[in-house]
Formats: sequence, structure tokens, C-alpha cells
Amino acid sequence: MSFDSDQYTHIMERLKEAELGDLASQLDQEVRQGRAVPEEKLKQEQQSQYEARASRLAETKLQRLGESDVAVIPYTGDESIELIRGALLTLAETMYASRKAALDTAVAHEMHPTIEFGDPDLETPSYIDLEEETVQARVALELVRELLSEGIDTQAEAIR
Repeated sequence: MSFDSDQYTHIMERLKEAELGDLASQLDQEVRQGRAVPEEKLKQEQQSQYEARASRLAETKLQRLGESDVAVIPYTGDESIELIRGALLTLAETMYASRKAALDTAVAHEMHPTIEFGDPDLETPSYIDLEEETVQARVALELVRELLSEGIDTQAEAIR
């Protein structure tokens, strides 16, 4: 898969439209911050960036790079898209797994699968139906897997 900046922008816009603006902001911040890479790995895999960094340090008369130092390098376009894809898949898997675990616990303890929040004497309580929530999360997980299936190696089959 090759990176297309329009693709990145489109994904971020879709997240915001789906009321996932906080998630979009977090992912965008992560992409802008770049990733930490040990100098030794930078030297091996990103020779040009390593040399440019070493040159800038030499020009400013700073200490040479050591093998235990860490550099922050920008994500490549493909890495940015994979970061987003991985985060969305993890979010969907976690949503489903947490709801399924709560439902399984309620069933195992012979509890009603509807949870009530609030004090009925003071307010109208809110309800969450764990069965309904689990089904919706399962559908969302399957949809995310389907949408992101190209190029993703999922280990989540065990969740089913």
C-alpha cells in the first residue's frame, strides 16, 4: 500500500464526522510527533537521516551520537496510515471484548444484563443493555475488520 496524503486527510475527516474527534486529534498528534528510534537502528536503517543529524550536531559542536541515544524521526506516510488502522482495530476489538466480558460476568453470576445508572429517587436512571451493547460492538468490530482488512494481520480471532 502506498501513502496518499489525501487518504490520511479523508480518514481524519471521517473520524471527526463520526464524532471521534478526540481520537482523530490523538492520532494526528502522534503522527506529528514522530517515532523514537535508537541511534543504532537509525544508523542501520536511515543512513541519510543519521548522517544529517550527526552533521547538525557537529556544526553546533555538540557531543557525537552514542549508540544508546534516541532520535525522533517522522512517520512515513505508510506508517501514518498503519498507525491509524491499528488504532481503529484495537479500539473496536477492545470495545467488543470489554462488553462481552461484562455480559459473560453478568450471565455467570445470574445477574440481569441491563445495568441501571443513577438514583431513581432523584433522577430518571440511565440504562445500558449489555446484550444489545455487545451485539452492536460485535457488528462494529466486524465492520472495522472488513474496512481495514487489506494489509492488516489481525490476531483478534481469539476474541470471537
